[in-house]
Amino acid sequence: MAWRFKVSKYKNAAPLLPKKEDWVSDIKVGAPQSCGNHIKASAAFIGFNVENRGGGSLGIVPLDYKGRVESSIPLVHGHSDLITDFDFSPFDDGMLATCSTDANVRVWHIPEGGLAESLANAEYSLPQFDKRVENVLFHPTTEFLLTVAYFDTVKLWDIKHEKEIFSFSGHEDQVQNTSWHGNGSLFVTTSRDRNIRIIDPRADKVAYEAESHKSPKDSRVQWLGTTDRILSTGWDGSRVREVRIRDLRNFSKPYKIQGFDSSTGILMPLYDPDTNMLFLAGKADVSIMYWEITEKEPFLTEGLKHNGSVQTKGACLVPKRGLEVMNGEVNRLLQLTSNAIIPITYQVPRKTYREFHADIFPDTSGYDPSTTISQWLGGSSNPVKKISLDPTKRPTAKFQIHRGPLSKQEEFKSLEADTPVPAPRTRISNGTESKPMNEVRPTLSKPMVAVKEITEETEEDNPSKLASIRKAFESRSISVDEKMVERRREEVRQEKTIQEEEKENVGEQLALRDGSRVIAAERRRTFEQRMASVEEKPASPTPRRATVTRSFRRVCKFRHLKGTPGHKSTCIENLRDLSRTTPGECDGMAANAEFVVLPLSGPGGKLSILKHKKTGRQPDGVIPSLMNTANVMDFAFDPFNDYTLGVACDDGKINLWHIPEGGLAQPTNEPNETFMDIGSSDKATILKWHPLTAGVLAAAYGDHSIKIWDLHSQSVAITLSGHPDQIFSIAWSPCGRYLATMCRDSHIRIYDPRHCAEPIQQGNGPVGVRGARILWALGGKYLVTVGFSKVSERQISVYKATELTKPANTVGIDISPAMLIPFYDPDSSTLFATGKGDSTIYAYEVGTDFPHLFPLSHHKCGSVHQGLVMLPKIMCDVRQVEFCKALRITSSTLEPLSFTVPRVKTELFQDDIFPSTFISWEPVMTAAEWLGDTNRPPRTLSLQPSDMLSLSESREQQSPVSQPNSGGPQTHVRHETPPFLKGMVPNEVRQTQHKNLNVPEEVLQTQNRLEESMSQQMNQVSKTLEQDRMEGVDSAEWED
Repeated sequence: MAWRFKVSKYKNAAPLLPKKEDWVSDIKVGAPQSCGNHIKASAAFIGFNVENRGGGSLGIVPLDYKGRVESSIPLVHGHSDLITDFDFSPFDDGMLATCSTDANVRVWHIPEGGLAESLANAEYSLPQFDKRVENVLFHPTTEFLLTVAYFDTVKLWDIKHEKEIFSFSGHEDQVQNTSWHGNGSLFVTTSRDRNIRIIDPRADKVAYEAESHKSPKDSRVQWLGTTDRILSTGWDGSRVREVRIRDLRNFSKPYKIQGFDSSTGILMPLYDPDTNMLFLAGKADVSIMYWEITEKEPFLTEGLKHNGSVQTKGACLVPKRGLEVMNGEVNRLLQLTSNAIIPITYQVPRKTYREFHADIFPDTSGYDPSTTISQWLGGSSNPVKKISLDPTKRPTAKFQIHRGPLSKQEEFKSLEADTPVPAPRTRISNGTESKPMNEVRPTLSKPMVAVKEITEETEEDNPSKLASIRKAFESRSISVDEKMVERRREEVRQEKTIQEEEKENVGEQLALRDGSRVIAAERRRTFEQRMASVEEKPASPTPRRATVTRSFRRVCKFRHLKGTPGHKSTCIENLRDLSRTTPGECDGMAANAEFVVLPLSGPGGKLSILKHKKTGRQPDGVIPSLMNTANVMDFAFDPFNDYTLGVACDDGKINLWHIPEGGLAQPTNEPNETFMDIGSSDKATILKWHPLTAGVLAAAYGDHSIKIWDLHSQSVAITLSGHPDQIFSIAWSPCGRYLATMCRDSHIRIYDPRHCAEPIQQGNGPVGVRGARILWALGGKYLVTVGFSKVSERQISVYKATELTKPANTVGIDISPAMLIPFYDPDSSTLFATGKGDSTIYAYEVGTDFPHLFPLSHHKCGSVHQGLVMLPKIMCDVRQVEFCKALRITSSTLEPLSFTVPRVKTELFQDDIFPSTFISWEPVMTAAEWLGDTNRPPRTLSLQPSDMLSLSESREQQSPVSQPNSGGPQTHVRHETPPFLKGMVPNEVRQTQHKNLNVPEEVLQTQNRLEESMSQQMNQVSKTLEQDRMEGVDSAEWED
């Protein structure tokens, strides 16, 4: 009875409900009425029914899709009426079969990258049937075989050669569900006539038939893997939902009946043969039950139930190749609701998921068919070869299989010659005789296997496979355990005995039942597999994943950065009439060491100029502003003059404003200078000042060009072309030589403006068309882009500047319509990103090693903000370890924000996080020099105050080494003694240390008092052990 106390590994598998942001939301399923599950998944895609008045349609999204589904998403417009059922091929993640009420069955090819446009033309269409098709199902072991069920008929179709293979019309009413045996030899059906049938398609007969459920309502059936057990769901005579399990050895009577409730929704059984986990999802139910199937009583063991809040329209399991095994995900169930797909993860709790847990992830069915169509018709019934789920053994990262369109696929080749293959014959051949015998159809329980006779010959005359294996044992150079060798030799002797018995009883074997031959064949197959495993080299240890290890070991100095909003007294309040609709290319606000610019609502392109150091409440009345007479597209401060502001307008003009030192006192509409290209009247959309050169300004225009202005000569010096669509963002490199752009056509381009008007390099960027940003990082070696994915997910990507074909890494943030605005601090390599209407400022450290984006502590604000801007580095308070300073604007308040790093010794200058910063407020060359191809590096400046000691200098002083004297003996001053060794060091040495460190006298006295107090307490401790006070036993008593 030990099996009763056996604990299952999956007993505590718990359902994990993701956040709503991780759902596939905003879909329209409607109310499909059929015997299908309305949702299916491959290792690459999810297919689901979509409500469509024009006919039957399916939605197709990637398996890892998250967020809202756009109303314009491409669909599979497959049929003129409701799609009743569909199925993905187990050998091709992009092959999809659909059936419909319009009596048609079609096969589709989903491209590897997903649907770029709606599909209406199928790869292959079966001839139209005379009634509604209710069920389609691919064969589990043979490629291109499709089961089609309509009314009382089940057909088996070869979609590769476009012909029918098998047809059975023995049902008395509509077929409701079908399921194949794991080895593909038989299939089971349930029908409205309340019978369950097992059909042998190659024998063209019903092998078993019994009463299914007493109610004629919808029922489902599931063959439990490669076993001889079958599970069905339905209703009993009292309309109570139930599950029945039956065995082929006593098919007429189920050995387990489990009743549930009287709900009206059919229980959809979802079974995992690898773990024996069974999920029961009832239509219109809000809960999903989990049971584990066992071979002995009680046969069904209940697990943790998922209690949801929305009704179920359909459900399916994700194939094992699509699971996140490194997170302990043993199964993932997709719950289809009226407007969403909810991925429910079933996770086995473990202390850590850093390593692959092979004990809860057994090998699963692979993606290569085990037999060809001709072999299967000839009687072969081999299960699909198993594969490991260990990520280190995967051929590809995503473990997806795409074989291309059906017309270009080739049929699977035959198996190896040495592998025992099933054969539809009832004789044993020695390889030389070919006497004809009566052909017998395969049995229903297990397929027949051809057993080859081995003649008795000595190893000297004809070395057999067993002798060669024994010889291989002797010649192996590596050491093998002696017990293992002895066990293998014993198996060899047993196998020879089996061979002799088989040869003597050849005549008797022909009269035995098929099961006896199968047992002998299975023993032979098991033996050969063991022998083959001896010849294999020992498996190398599982390598650790480089990405996880490197990311885990990296220590970010800014990992625990802290964002602190300024006190109310440091804020500017009562801001009025702020504009809420700025162009997508504009950051919404700009600031320097003196002023901050905020756009105002209303006509005329008004900009409010405020001194951010002048805090308090703004007075009511007229707001002093710059009036540009045209809509403002973008604005930016001159980095070398805090009082010069450039403004781009939609009339094609660029206005330069010189702000008085005290700020604006009244509104003004007369800019100091205006620039406009006479040959073009397109609007200017983006402004970017050169980071090193005075008087050089790059402007993007509506005609998809970029013009670089020489403000001293008031002319366009360089015009860059090559953009076929709207320019989203431009950025100068830190060296000032190159210009990077981000375009609406989802391409990144790098220009060398002084040498070529066309891009010198380009690559693919964010695919979204709602906006993007680009900036340089790590000294110009990398590019960082911020944009949207196809599913409107906000993403941050890192590219190598020398390789723009694909990103080095991409990090998804969330689903939001607001464009992320990035801010990069080159001194700390810290990237901040936030959007209008957000309350979170995301922070990452950009590094040269993978994954290049290392998450830091994101800052959560108390309210949403309308914009954010970083202040110059020179304004940071290094005494408070402040490495970034920003201004954050809410609905009516301008609030300062300080980013600091927690440090203990704040009295020291933290030179490890404050390197020499670039002098961004002084140019290094003139416009004429830069246009003349002169290049100069930027100058740097130390942020260390003159009255602060740096952290590195402090460490050097704490470990001084005295120089040896020329006359006397050499003395060496040791490092400062740890506190727990103070009492063991002579006072002379300690006094020498304190003298070298210039320790104040008060500190020395306090330290001495603490040491004396500690010594007194230590003296009071009793050194007597408790056992010393116990009475022992005399030694003489032990002898008794």
